Amino acid sequence: MSEVRKEKGAESERKVGVYVCRCGGNISDHVDVEKVCEEASNIPGVVVARQDMFMCSDPGQDLIIEDLKSGTIDRVVVASCAPDLHEMTFRNAISRAGFSPYVYEHANIREQVSWVHHGDKATDKAARLVAAASAKAKQLQPLEPIRVEAKRRAVVIGGGIAGMRAAKDLATRGIKVTLLEKSPFLGGRAAQLHRVAPTGELASDIVVELAEEVLADPAITVYTCAEVIESEGYVGNFKLGFRRQPPESQEDRDRIKQMAESGKGFGEFVPFVGICPAQIPKTSEEHTVEAGVVVLATGIKPYAPRHGEYGFGDFKEVITLPELIKNMAQKKDNGTVLELNGRTIRSVAMIHCVGSRQIPGIHEEDETQADTGDPRRG
Repeated sequence: MSEVRKEKGAESERKVGVYVCRCGGNISDHVDVEKVCEEASNIPGVVVARQDMFMCSDPGQDLIIEDLKSGTIDRVVVASCAPDLHEMTFRNAISRAGFSPYVYEHANIREQVSWVHHGDKATDKAARLVAAASAKAKQLQPLEPIRVEAKRRAVVIGGGIAGMRAAKDLATRGIKVTLLEKSPFLGGRAAQLHRVAPTGELASDIVVELAEEVLADPAITVYTCAEVIESEGYVGNFKLGFRRQPPESQEDRDRIKQMAESGKGFGEFVPFVGICPAQIPKTSEEHTVEAGVVVLATGIKPYAPRHGEYGFGDFKEVITLPELIKNMAQKKDNGTVLELNGRTIRSVAMIHCVGSRQIPGIHEEDETQADTGDPRRG
């Protein structure tokens, strides 16, 4: 972690240096770098605006180091490629000049500009990003690293494939894990698939293998029917409160019914449902857990179309993708003919991204839709 070290001098007195990379033509072929520098030089607080063919090169870094050492600047803005490529490069250069590496702000004008825009629009956007980064740079305070004790326990929220994989990987590294799953079942949406691409493996095999590993690991404690109700703390030291209670959603009640009808018991995979690892609570109970890290693996919910949307609900042949997957998986023979509701289907129309443009708070669900959460997520 880092803490703020207060610096003398008002914000208006800070001196920002802007350094724009041409990136060997990756940027300058589409962005007028000279114009970006010219506009940057007119930004309040910016005292120099320079360009270089490769800012990440030694000569490019030397431009920054020399300006810092001479006192010309005390804040740095680099406009170049994505920060995950060279953020540490520029922070290290600033450190070599004797300054805190945290007086630096980055503007991505390659992936976010030159690779997706051309001409005047690219130049205008690059200039705006540089202006925003310069304004933020004036606000930056030098930071000094500090060390804090971190609890050697992780909380993973979500018992799907991602959550179980994260829990197992953490446990393998010697970290105790508390896995919280809101429903009574492990497996998430993967348990409601038939086969997975590109291998064609059965989704059930993948879920069962991973769930068995998780449930057999003494370092992992699994709570189903669990929902986080409060949280506090900071990096390395979190405290979460969670409640276990009987399932409330209709989807969970339907899946419990499917489990009962299947004849499967605890720890067994129920097709298109998942694995129920333990007894379902009959009363509400609250717990707390302390951890050094929290992993969110809460997954998605498929979008439930409105009645009449593209004929859904009006025509029995209009179905959702999850329904199609389940229908095909339950087909007893391996023939090439698709049947639906006893009818042979000769042609199929796939309508993609239904509901993806709906905005929570504006396009509200109506009484014909199930509780599916954010419709953009499915």
